[in-house]
Amino acid sequence: MCIGCGCRCKDVVDAEWGDDSSTELHPCKRCMLTPCVTHICIGVRKSDYLKHCNCYPPAIFIPAITIVQIAIFAAYVVELAGTSNPVTATTGYPRNSPLVYLPTRRYEAWRYLTYMFIHQGYEHLIGNMLLQLFVGLSLEMIHKWWRVMIVYLCGVIAGSLLHSMIEHDLALVGASAGSFALVGAHLAVVITNWKQMRVRCECSCKCLPRHMDRTVSTAPIRLVVVLPLVLHEFGRAIYKHVVSHEDWRIAVGAHIGGVLAGVLLGVPVLKNMVKHPWETTLGIVTAVVFLLFVTAAVLFNGLYKGYPPTDWS
Repeated sequence: MCIGCGCRCKDVVDAEWGDDSSTELHPCKRCMLTPCVTHICIGVRKSDYLKHCNCYPPAIFIPAITIVQIAIFAAYVVELAGTSNPVTATTGYPRNSPLVYLPTRRYEAWRYLTYMFIHQGYEHLIGNMLLQLFVGLSLEMIHKWWRVMIVYLCGVIAGSLLHSMIEHDLALVGASAGSFALVGAHLAVVITNWKQMRVRCECSCKCLPRHMDRTVSTAPIRLVVVLPLVLHEFGRAIYKHVVSHEDWRIAVGAHIGGVLAGVLLGVPVLKNMVKHPWETTLGIVTAVVFLLFVTAAVLFNGLYKGYPPTDWS
């Protein structure tokens, strides 16, 4: 029995069907999830996606950024209480905060990133926090915090850049771009690890014939979960932007920019369990496309004359 984690690592081996060798699922210090995998009779190969899922090191970035976002939200809830702009379920944010993206103060470049710390109402905050925790934690447990951080922050920047190009006169708040960058990255992971996203029934019961292939691909299941989420959010964003008569609109550009950044950077940045030449080439192409987009967006922000007058105060 392992010292510290309490699991029986010698009893936990890969279900290496079609392979003469068997090895421990992962080092002792990483075996927190092993009982969950083995006790439900699921087998994984050494090259499978699930094989790399562990809690060491623990998820760091997503919990940390979520705590900071909630703390800042709580601070300005107190600040705005009793004013003409209190925080409610769908309204209220510090309009003069140096963290908000403002089209009139584009020279303050940090605003293209820091707007992710400000949310307009409780619903806005809760929706983004649940989404990034649900998707981000699962990504961190396999791809580790620094890769997820790169995708998330680049998604936030891409969202504000695309928003600034589409909606020249609107301020921007919220972490939606970062959250949807994680969703886009998950789609990229499914593409590059399609064959590795599989499990095999290792149940000893005789409900299935032995000669039957018990390997099940989980990639289509992931798409069934993720794609409706993306389509629903895009549809809701477009509806509120175009049709709804509420006093605030969802930034469609930020959502689209976040998803595209996640898809483009998810290929080269996140782990690919079994690398193929075409996947390496695809990663290079998507990284170049992302860099070209950022370059074009920066030039647009600097040269386009249709923005509101710059506020130098």
